[in-house]
Amino acid sequence: MAIKEQPQNAGHVLADGTKMVPKAVLYDINVQRSSHAEEARTLAARQITGTLCSVSKRHDAYPYGSFVTYAIHNGKPIFLISGLAEHTKNLRKNPKASLLISDSDGENPLAAARVTLLGECRKLAESEVAGARETYLKQHPSAADYVDFRDFSFYGLNVASIRYIGGFGKMSWFEEEDWISAEADPLGPHAEDIITHMNEDHADAMVLYCKTMSDATAVESATMTAIDRYGFEMHATLPDGTYPIRLAFEKEARTPDEARVELVRMVKKARKMLSSQSRENAED
Repeated sequence: MAIKEQPQNAGHVLADGTKMVPKAVLYDINVQRSSHAEEARTLAARQITGTLCSVSKRHDAYPYGSFVTYAIHNGKPIFLISGLAEHTKNLRKNPKASLLISDSDGENPLAAARVTLLGECRKLAESEVAGARETYLKQHPSAADYVDFRDFSFYGLNVASIRYIGGFGKMSWFEEEDWISAEADPLGPHAEDIITHMNEDHADAMVLYCKTMSDATAVESATMTAIDRYGFEMHATLPDGTYPIRLAFEKEARTPDEARVELVRMVKKARKMLSSQSRENAED
């Protein structure tokens, strides 16, 4: 597999005026991966808080940001908010709003995934409340203490446009149709446990994956950073720095057991590849 170069980002210029030269890519860039819409839906399903931005009623239409809890119901972020809250007053006058959801994990906040959902946020119709109530209380059981207060109501953000940023150089706009049709990754709720297990108990397997299934053959160590139904990602440490690596599963993994089967299959394959390489080198 030939080493492929990432396209240069014309927007990043170094202090001396020269363009930033990206690192070589040490894996097949055509490997299967989640779409930005799928990643955004997965992030939204994993988090429970965000920043709701409404148009200020009091201060001359300035953006007003509020910390809120939310749940995803039928593809729509829903909120249980008080009529006394500033953002509720804003929404009654002007329903235009956005919700920023961010992944707070990781050492570098700017490298974390985040998504901004734009649309109109309106009070739910009576016919929608029962379903929304059930969904919301599953995500926020403590809300049972005030869900029936007369001044609290359910609002929903009718998503019209989405801006997703998955980290440095990974970003796009997409529209409502892609958001609604995308599925949150089924491994999302289990990803953290799988990643922890692999890094704590199978660090040797990650090195083996890199040596045999990527161009990071000089790898010194590797850690898993993400996993989804289509495959997984690692940070591989080489003598000249750290490189991202992505490898695909042979079969889509929708459960932790299916992911384990794929990871074991790949280890066995990697061992055979390494053994074959050793024999070839010995013959030479």
